[in-house]
Amino acid sequence: MRKLRVTESTLHINHRKRIKTMRCLVCIVLFFVALFVQGQEITLSGSIRDGKDQSALQDVNVVISSQGHKDITAYTISDQKGSFRLTYTPAKDKEYVIRFSYLGYETVVLNIEKSITQYNVALHAQAIDIKEIIVKAPKIKSQGDTIIYNVASFSKEGDKTIGDVLKKLPGVRVEENGQISYQGTAINKFYIEGMDLLGGKYTIATNNISNDDVGSVEIMENHQPIKALNGLSISEQAAINLRLKEKAKQKWIGSLKGGGGFTPSSGLWAVEMIAMHFNKNFQSLNTYKTNNTGQDVTKEFKSFDLNERRYGSEKLTDYIHISSLYPHELNRERELFNTTHQVTSNNLSRLKSGLNITTHIGWIDHKEQADKQTITQYYQADADTITVREHESSLYKKQTLAAGITLDINEEQYNMTNRLMTDFTWKHKDEAVNGNLPNIQNSYSPDKQLVNDLYLLKKFGKKFIIFSSYSFLQDNPQKLSVLYTKESPKVQRIEQRKLFSDNKVDYGIVAGKLVINTTVGFSLLSRNMRSRLTGMEQVDKAENYSHVNSTRLYLISKLEYSLGKLKSYLSLPVYFYTSRYSEKITASKEKYTKLSLNPRLYVTYPFSSRWQMDITGSVSSSPSGESLFYTGYIMNSYRTMSEGYPVYKQNRRQMIEGNLSYKQAMEELFGNLSVRYSRSTTPYTPYQQFQEGYLISSYQEGENNRNQFSISASLSKGISWIKGYIFLDAAYSDSRSLLVRNDLKVPNTQRTWHIVPRLETDLFRWLTMKYKLNYAYSILALEDEETATRNISLNQQLSLRFSPFAKVSMELVAEHYHNESPTDRTRDFFLADFILSHKISSKWEIEVLAKNLMNEQRYVYTSFTDEASTVSRSYDIRPRNLMMTIKYSY
Repeated sequence: MRKLRVTESTLHINHRKRIKTMRCLVCIVLFFVALFVQGQEITLSGSIRDGKDQSALQDVNVVISSQGHKDITAYTISDQKGSFRLTYTPAKDKEYVIRFSYLGYETVVLNIEKSITQYNVALHAQAIDIKEIIVKAPKIKSQGDTIIYNVASFSKEGDKTIGDVLKKLPGVRVEENGQISYQGTAINKFYIEGMDLLGGKYTIATNNISNDDVGSVEIMENHQPIKALNGLSISEQAAINLRLKEKAKQKWIGSLKGGGGFTPSSGLWAVEMIAMHFNKNFQSLNTYKTNNTGQDVTKEFKSFDLNERRYGSEKLTDYIHISSLYPHELNRERELFNTTHQVTSNNLSRLKSGLNITTHIGWIDHKEQADKQTITQYYQADADTITVREHESSLYKKQTLAAGITLDINEEQYNMTNRLMTDFTWKHKDEAVNGNLPNIQNSYSPDKQLVNDLYLLKKFGKKFIIFSSYSFLQDNPQKLSVLYTKESPKVQRIEQRKLFSDNKVDYGIVAGKLVINTTVGFSLLSRNMRSRLTGMEQVDKAENYSHVNSTRLYLISKLEYSLGKLKSYLSLPVYFYTSRYSEKITASKEKYTKLSLNPRLYVTYPFSSRWQMDITGSVSSSPSGESLFYTGYIMNSYRTMSEGYPVYKQNRRQMIEGNLSYKQAMEELFGNLSVRYSRSTTPYTPYQQFQEGYLISSYQEGENNRNQFSISASLSKGISWIKGYIFLDAAYSDSRSLLVRNDLKVPNTQRTWHIVPRLETDLFRWLTMKYKLNYAYSILALEDEETATRNISLNQQLSLRFSPFAKVSMELVAEHYHNESPTDRTRDFFLADFILSHKISSKWEIEVLAKNLMNEQRYVYTSFTDEASTVSRSYDIRPRNLMMTIKYSY
């Protein structure tokens, strides 16, 4: 056997290495110990009861502070059961006390012992002699996972509805279309007194419930709407609940509002009738609105329901463009020349069995006129830019009848929800167009939908089983007639119908901190589409008659794991697609089968009661949508056509997103940072070709990658010394894609920087100021920065509200719009309004509005599209007008 020879120097070197290694290990251990000691959170909980009758005490103030000081380290209040729970991070060299205080009771102060986390306290009544006291409720308070905003603290003179107040709440964002987000994520439910009256159409509530009738707004973080899954299934979204004042309950409340006015060329009117009733077993919200003043009340019909958004992409495609076009950044009411009538009725009854019956019905009769000039520039690599000029005068009409009934039972052990909905929409548009191709066109589309959404859940101890089904039947024919100068009419007719159904069964079991969920399901669709284009002999493929049958079988394994504050889930869906396509005109048939795996990972971890991190990653693939499955041409408008691409191939997508949020409710400070990257790969490349004045869109074989990167941040803070709030939203996006135009490849990159600061403050007791700035800088680059096209837009709004006398207020609103187009042409645009309000009594209010005082006539802007082009538009806007309204509230 060979012996190892060890010298003294070798031993010395090894000894030094061991000492060095031990020092490193000691340093690492000490570092983590220090980090643990410094950052370790402690959660205290308990219950508070009356010392005499042992009844639970609600809304008791529970405060943790350092011993001998009045600072607030953590704060909460007890719930209806007298329970409390709060978390704090102790400093190493401090001792802490927990204080329980409640008006009319003796205050109890206890030293916090490191070994005790449960404090059950009895408070004894105490007679107090109050000479004069002013009680001021905190603006924001935290109660477990619920953030509670005191509405009165955020309401100002001039606020009419709870929607006006929601826009000011730190951490809450209300989009222009009415959608509400909390800390950057859309909410999943909107409740009124804990009841879901409106489904996803909660804009009806935000636009019609008076802020004076709401006591508080509750944000329930990580809200799980299914009670039986609470604590079992992770929710990434929050919910909102409105807590009404007692005066708004148990009786009919509402308002009647009417008024008239004039413009230099026509008269104006506006009428609103609102009737509401809220109690624990019945809720009702009914509205009738009509106006020709530019107020777009049709936004209240938009639904933000999760399933409707999830399956929205399955609905039939509108091949013919029949819609009104919103202006860029300009307030919708500035350019809307409308005549609108709208009725909504929403009613919820709760039976003794726990069954909720909710009915919805609504009707819209909407007309609008528009006059716009458009210059569209299509960029090409190594070729001249193609410019199209248009001047369009149009009349757009839309009628909608929507109705639905929902049956819902939501209990701790089971859930049943079934929604049956119908939607009938008739759209019609007449247009007269001058420019490159002068013409008159007429389009019409009656869209009819029947939808059923079923959800059943039963819980068996630590197991549960779910059956869910979403199905719809849709019929959406369309017609387009175009009459060019000295030519015969061109007519495009489309008939299309679709049946879709997605059905699945989930089985879940709880094993300690692990929830194992297995889903087996299938979805099917059947779509018939027949189209015919007449009057265009130069088009060789003017007719389509296609049929698509598709089934999707899937197995989804989902693991949800919770370890302390860390929560995560891993979803592993396996999809098997089978599709059959047939085209009767060409007698072609095709069959397609594909197996795909679409994993998704979600992790959330709250570092403390203030900081939380969320990470989401996914990889997915799916076949091309059936809307492309036809072989001929379809005329979309008087100058655009599309050619089908009936090829079965997979679209692939990878996405990763990280979100970091911060909240300090007592300090009215909320922040959010989100970073997202996605890469989409399609088996085809968008192809555009100009022929005889028409832009023909189709696809070419060959993979096309689209890379998108975005980062966004938001910050909102209440500042006491200015008696107001500051809000800041900022975003950056980078999108890279490729299309082929006239047989030339056009790789393009779009970058956008966007920043929106906002301020609201009480300068004096009688003067409130609001200011908002919206700045965007965009770049469209074809191949390199030398060919980049830049666009700058800026708009700012300043509002000053004076209250010189009690019950009298005056508001002056000034707006400035600044645009710099790719041709380096700079445009500045100014608008001003004046509003005078007088509350005659608690029930009567009179208001005078003078809008567009400078009598501006047109608005001009330039923007980029997703197809390597720029669009410059000039719109007619509403002229100077005067309006007076009288409102009665009951």
